[in-house]
Amino acid sequence: MPEIRVRNLTKSFGAHRVLDDVTFTVRDKECVTLLGPSGCGKTTTLMSIAGFQTPDDGTIVCGDHVFLNAEKRIDVPAERRNLGIVFQSYAVWPHLTVAGNVGFPLRIRRQPKRVIAERVAEVLALVELDAYADRYPYQLSGGQQQRVALARALAYSPDVLLLDEPFSNLDAKLRERAREWLKQLQHSLGLTTVFVTHDQDEAMALSDRIIVMSGGRILREGTPEEIYRAPADRRVAEFVGQCNFLTGTVQADGDGTRRLLVPEFTDGIAVCGKPDPGAGPEATIAVRPEDIVLTTDPGDGPEARVLDTSYLGDHYESQLALGALRLIVRTTARPAADALHVRIPAGVATFVH
Repeated sequence: MPEIRVRNLTKSFGAHRVLDDVTFTVRDKECVTLLGPSGCGKTTTLMSIAGFQTPDDGTIVCGDHVFLNAEKRIDVPAERRNLGIVFQSYAVWPHLTVAGNVGFPLRIRRQPKRVIAERVAEVLALVELDAYADRYPYQLSGGQQQRVALARALAYSPDVLLLDEPFSNLDAKLRERAREWLKQLQHSLGLTTVFVTHDQDEAMALSDRIIVMSGGRILREGTPEEIYRAPADRRVAEFVGQCNFLTGTVQADGDGTRRLLVPEFTDGIAVCGKPDPGAGPEATIAVRPEDIVLTTDPGDGPEARVLDTSYLGDHYESQLALGALRLIVRTTARPAADALHVRIPAGVATFVH
């Protein structure tokens, strides 16, 4: 499967710029997720790759094929890009059977009936719907309709698979099963895949790499672990999971360790990386709730008061007060005392800007 190279993509609707110099590469057989809130530009990017939107500037290349070069006025029509796409609404035709839906792209390509029948049977077996070939969409569950849409996208052996929030209409449990199934399928077929979602759990579970977008720009790009552990941008830290943010002054120790000095932690907090060089004397750090340690030992850190604790199945989430500072902490056991001491281990906090 080919790689996709997107360079300097821009797109405006009137005075509103929805894509602002978007550049990234999806490598061969890789699954890359465009993640962000509504209106961040992720779907417009996907539709530009698919050929359903025409950017104002930039290039899109898939393997050796130039799909878009705005400067040279090259814009290959969607039907000639050989891409498979699954929409949020599935878009299955209600008057066609499952087999009819899956075989439709092959019929419009004027494939022989025998070839269509063989390919439809092959793809339906792949998505585990071979027993449903003669059923109509109204006889299927939402998850089964989603598989029909995926089978239709795979029927003509596309170069790349594009997925536009395909699980958003499924309930939570079915969504979890669907993404596990899709991940196995994507790996077994070696499909180069671009996935669009606003659901961080989907992005973390499915992706080889994640591209976080906001306001038409790319904020951060990396593996799921890199995005979570080193978000770099405060907006990324806020969108991907929960974070505590503390702002103070930075002190460099003799061994090169950097500490954030805040009134609540008199010894400072040892931080990974370096602050934004343009931030001035102050800096902000992000600390994940599960990285904070609660103890009853006064020597471990400042005293905190438990304001509230919620049980969330596999963990407890507590709100703590350290004077005016509020922290969210996750623990596997319910905090046993109202007054506890808080320790932020060295290396779990990262600078954000």
